[in-house]
Amino acid sequence: MKYRNLGKTGLRVSEVGFGTGGISELMVTEDHEEQLRVVKGALDLGINFFDTAMGYGNGKSEANLGRALKSLDPEVTLATKIRLSPDEISDPKRAVVASVERSLERLQRNSVDVIQIHNYIAPKRRWPFGLVLDEADILGPGGVLEGFKELRNFGKVRFFGFTGVGDPHSLGRLAESGEFHTMQSYFNLLNPSAGHPVPESFSALNYELLMDRAVAEGMGILVIRVLALGALTDNPGLLGFLDKAPPVLSIGSEFDKDFERAGKLRWLVEEEGQTIVQSAICFALMKEGVSTVLVGFSNFGQLEEAVSCSGAGGLMANSLEKLRHLWANDFS
Repeated sequence: MKYRNLGKTGLRVSEVGFGTGGISELMVTEDHEEQLRVVKGALDLGINFFDTAMGYGNGKSEANLGRALKSLDPEVTLATKIRLSPDEISDPKRAVVASVERSLERLQRNSVDVIQIHNYIAPKRRWPFGLVLDEADILGPGGVLEGFKELRNFGKVRFFGFTGVGDPHSLGRLAESGEFHTMQSYFNLLNPSAGHPVPESFSALNYELLMDRAVAEGMGILVIRVLALGALTDNPGLLGFLDKAPPVLSIGSEFDKDFERAGKLRWLVEEEGQTIVQSAICFALMKEGVSTVLVGFSNFGQLEEAVSCSGAGGLMANSLEKLRHLWANDFS
């Protein structure tokens, strides 16, 4: 396993991080024996960055990860998240402190390394879906940031981050505020716009090189949705999204659309001599400023496949040229 700087935090994190979202299911089940086995396997393979959230399985992910880590007692970098509901927005600072204290109780820890905002971010809290915060809810008096700082003063968190989904202009201003240390960035072969230019006609949301703006501020980048909910795997129907679509995280990247786009990338397997999963992760690791690529795991085999990408090198120049052509033509 190779390691990278997490922005300017002074932390070194594994190139592949352990994601514990509910969609990959492992960490929100009651199979504690399997959870312990896979977490131990991840540690043995060199993974030292673990990411969870109070919203994953309504607290189950935090509780199960906390149970496993307490049993194994490793030295890791641990991140969790807050997601404020509409009835909490009237007092964001208080809600943030209460949320993190509940998270720490589930995790069975006194502190976490990184606390992150997991709401969408958009002006006047207007976005097509999801729980939305305005910049003022975060940076203003009595806002989320004040809650983060209070928690830091009490030694309960060290660094602050946010998930880069929502309005790209608002996200860019948040990145350039100088108040945050990390950003989770939506970035994959099907929508690379946070790190590569795409045309105005691109049908998925254009994040307008958001990663570059964050890296310029010294932020660490945590790549999310690198496998596009399984569209970029050998078995895209494994999680059942061909029959029942999951909630949308990024506009224009609904699973059915990503499944169709992914069909245009079958040539990567032959040309790169690796699985589409490996190509997707290696592509993300090529981007300058990326600290870790977060991958959700359902089993140990998936873990091994992801870890094999660390230090494997990037995609070939010819493959990148083909990809740029596809992006420029919106996969047509």
